[in-house]
Amino acid sequence: MTTSTWAGHATVAADAPRAHGTGRTALVFSGQGNQWLGMGQDLIAHEPSARAVLEEADAVLRAATGWSLLGELAASRAESRLEDPAVLQPTLVALQIALARLLAERGVVADAFVGHSLGEIAAAAAAGALDLAGALRLARLRGELMRRAVGTGRTALLGVDAEVAAALIERHGGAADIAAWNAPGSTLVAGDATTVRAVVDELAAQEVFSRLLPGEIAFHSRYLEPLRAEFAEAARGIEPRATIGALVSTVTGDVVDGPALGHEYWADNLRRPVRFVQAVDTLVGLGCRTFVEVGAHPTLSPSLTECCAARGVEPLVLPTLRRGEGEQENVLRTVWELRRAGAAGPARARGARKVRFLAAAGKDAPRIALRGRVAQFAAGAAATAMAALDTAAREATHPAAETYADPTTDTCADPATETCADPATETYADHATQTYAEPATDTCADTARHGVSVDWDTTEDLVPEEASVVAGPVAPGAATVAAYGRTPGSAWTRLLTARREVLVPTPETEPHTLAALTARCAAPRTVADTAAETAWHAERDVLVRLRPGIAPGLRSLLDVALRITAAVLGAHAPRALRGIELYATEDRPYWVHVARTEDGGAGITVMAEDGRPLLRVARSAWRDRAATVTGPADTEAVPVQESADLDALLAADAVTREALLTELVRQAAATALRTTADRIPAQRPLNKLGMDSVMGLEMRRSLAADFGVEIGLVRILRGATAADLAADLAAELGERLAPEQTPGAAHDQREPGHGPGLPDLDDPADIERLLADLDALSPEEVDSLLGRLAGDAAGEI
Repeated sequence: MTTSTWAGHATVAADAPRAHGTGRTALVFSGQGNQWLGMGQDLIAHEPSARAVLEEADAVLRAATGWSLLGELAASRAESRLEDPAVLQPTLVALQIALARLLAERGVVADAFVGHSLGEIAAAAAAGALDLAGALRLARLRGELMRRAVGTGRTALLGVDAEVAAALIERHGGAADIAAWNAPGSTLVAGDATTVRAVVDELAAQEVFSRLLPGEIAFHSRYLEPLRAEFAEAARGIEPRATIGALVSTVTGDVVDGPALGHEYWADNLRRPVRFVQAVDTLVGLGCRTFVEVGAHPTLSPSLTECCAARGVEPLVLPTLRRGEGEQENVLRTVWELRRAGAAGPARARGARKVRFLAAAGKDAPRIALRGRVAQFAAGAAATAMAALDTAAREATHPAAETYADPTTDTCADPATETCADPATETYADHATQTYAEPATDTCADTARHGVSVDWDTTEDLVPEEASVVAGPVAPGAATVAAYGRTPGSAWTRLLTARREVLVPTPETEPHTLAALTARCAAPRTVADTAAETAWHAERDVLVRLRPGIAPGLRSLLDVALRITAAVLGAHAPRALRGIELYATEDRPYWVHVARTEDGGAGITVMAEDGRPLLRVARSAWRDRAATVTGPADTEAVPVQESADLDALLAADAVTREALLTELVRQAAATALRTTADRIPAQRPLNKLGMDSVMGLEMRRSLAADFGVEIGLVRILRGATAADLAADLAAELGERLAPEQTPGAAHDQREPGHGPGLPDLDDPADIERLLADLDALSPEEVDSLLGRLAGDAAGEI
């Protein structure tokens, strides 16, 4: 059936759940405490469906209170009233309902809903049990009552089970309660301030985690009992409805029917402890394996993971918003992850407007390239280049041992199923692990320590799901390779250049020990990537513990290294990697250490669970989305080979040959146009870029000198692109690989590029006649004429 709710349109199977690759999907709504200044502004600016919910909520709250929700979301720090629970609580609930509507519009269909404390109001609205006005009324009344809860006591978070916490409370007088079962080994207690402080102090003395929460409110404890009855009376008139999916109560820990959510239930929600562990246990029992935390910032994700782990379940846990980050981008990232996991369907139409997945809601807005996906694609391209680099080195050492390896077997053609899959959620074959020579086992005779450097040659962000990548040496056996990428319908673009180099170790570039890092990095922080489970930092160092199950292998190691670093630095994509060393490929990555540098880059180390280094990047430089590619300030630029090596081209497979030729044609065009190759789009007609006949002749001669093949000048001047000319050259070179002609076969003795019956241009009369009738000439005749004239002009200078 299809039901309209304030979260949007959702389809729920009446007789059986949808089966995802990751089980059923639950939306998890966080409570208060994760708010931040400026939240919601990006959604209001770029997502019409979220803006519509917030505008409607603004009208409801204005009528009831006189203050503006939109005004509070846009308020400066000096103007903000979010510290007032009567303002904060309805604001958070409105934002969560707007997020639920946006997720539904993007095709996320939830099977179950759960909310932690205040978040249960938004969960009920998303599940269809409350309308928007009813949900905001409850949140407003609850917030107004919480003003009067100040002074009731203190609340603390303890790193122990509820049973241990209860025993500690009894030992210190018993004047506190279990306020929330957050996770196994994580309990919230609230009550008399003296008792709560005594419990915290005892655990601190034992070096067990314990922390007093800000404020003087004894949340979810006996000290709120006087407010419970008052809330029940004020909430009369609430008219709950049936839900569209399973709504799991954190008051009881079990599934609750929509009509049971009357005024007494919401009074219990205020007073009773939060049974989050029990609720997640119920969700797991219902088959939920995918959890999306709906809120201003993820606070429940670690608890969800730990609760599921206690049941032997490995969940997919995703956030919606993150503090201080682009809201639209984070929502789209989550929707993409859900789609890849099979937990989201196609985007839903609203009226006559089709909502495009991974597109900004405004019709003229550009498609977004998500940070983590760009870094992931960069890792795949770098791994492909490193594999080709090793293949070239082995062939130079043992040229007869094997034939040229086809780089198309190592591509990013289908990231969802092949080499660009997210290693945090999917295992895949790593082609590079069988070919890349580790520094310690390199075939070089010397004992020097070797590594790889990679420089990106373009700022173009290819769509990872559609892109193919190939890599090949710039010359047979060279210690430098180039990687090229393209999407269907586009030409090959040179992505990066990789080279092998001798490393000069310094104290700054050596990896730190895990023991030293864990001792130094003590302050928790957030790293906005799905591969990150927990992170800590200290000054310039960030230590990230990865989610379990990430695959081993070169590609996977580079993947987590670049994605985590992009998230830590807030960068878009790498522009250079220096001193890449691969130590081992058989172990799964468990830790990533990012050592930020003063120039905005970072050193990166990926480690196994026991701290052994698996992959090391001595230095890395990064760019923002709009930045141009430049070499790292502290390193020399990688030289690019500008002349063709016919042996290398003829040795390459057809796909690689065309990719290499496209780049060489772009370089020749750039030289003729007095510009750089990155200003020559492969699919743009050269005459549209300013190529005239004189420039065309110069380019034609350059290509003829390099390849021994003459390209028609008219072809260049009448709309050919660099990709077109590369295809022509590839076809000509391909013919050279054909079997030799049989004896007696006809052989055209004409010079390349000249057709039959061309006029004798030694006669000036012929030249004058041809110039008078250029439009009637064949391309070959125009080529010969212009070539002769250019030669004459050169002789007169």
